[in-house]
Amino acid sequence: MQKLQLKERLYFIGDVHARHSKLINLLEVIDFDSNNSNSSAKNEQLVFIGDLIDSVPDCVSEHLTLLNHVESLVKSNHAFCLLGNHEFNAIGWATQKGQGNWARPHTDNNRNQHNAFLEAVEEGSKEHERWITWFKSLPLFLDFEAVKAIHACWDEQVIERIKPYLNPDNSLKEAHWLDAFDETHELFTLCETLLKGPERQLPAEQAFKDKTGKIRTQKRIEWWADSAYKESIVPIVIGHYTLSGLPKALSQKVVCVDYNAAKGDNPLVCCQFELVPADKSLLATNNPFYYSNKLKQMA
Repeated sequence: MQKLQLKERLYFIGDVHARHSKLINLLEVIDFDSNNSNSSAKNEQLVFIGDLIDSVPDCVSEHLTLLNHVESLVKSNHAFCLLGNHEFNAIGWATQKGQGNWARPHTDNNRNQHNAFLEAVEEGSKEHERWITWFKSLPLFLDFEAVKAIHACWDEQVIERIKPYLNPDNSLKEAHWLDAFDETHELFTLCETLLKGPERQLPAEQAFKDKTGKIRTQKRIEWWADSAYKESIVPIVIGHYTLSGLPKALSQKVVCVDYNAAKGDNPLVCCQFELVPADKSLLATNNPFYYSNKLKQMA
């Protein structure tokens, strides 16, 4: 893995889902202004946990503003950005297999989930192609030594198995993108676990219909509380799980920063980690949360 250029403090930002106005408000809350040398940005960096795109229809106009803003922050070393499952799915939607089929099927349900982004970039345009190329450059996980980050699930065994498919910066090698959407290839399951979370098979009588109307025969597990997963030595930050209520750590080692910012007035949440000096306690529960729309710190 290539050496990361780090500052003293990291703010891990949850799933934005095109809510650029909430991001602007959150950056004001933490006094992060990349254009102002007197702001706290000189000693801080942002880490976007993935899922920048896809939202409710009235957010179409914010997609490009949000993407350009985040890309600019990454290029200027003010931020890192992880690949989320929505960016992953976007790549599959735009990737054509042989015989004219698509890596992610163009079903009505898949289009409905992705349509706000497709309208914003004008599907099939050069703009669309540009963002798909950028999504492909995003790492699947980041290890800052004092803290780790991934969109959904940090599984050491899966991470070791997926490394041969990755570039030095932990982005997926171009040659393997079709494999990532091939259910017969091991890479499919590896990506599903890291970006969408592990699932367990349900008894037939427990099958359920999700919010999109699709029948589910598997249930996503809370891996951070599952005995099959060995506790990490350092804290891990994730998104993806659409929590509610006051932000708090999921366990002594795992923090989730996804509080459904896509919906209504729900806040965009971030969690702060100090890198200098290193946190001697190595506990996720010691790190403060901040969130948009409320000008105060959440303990």
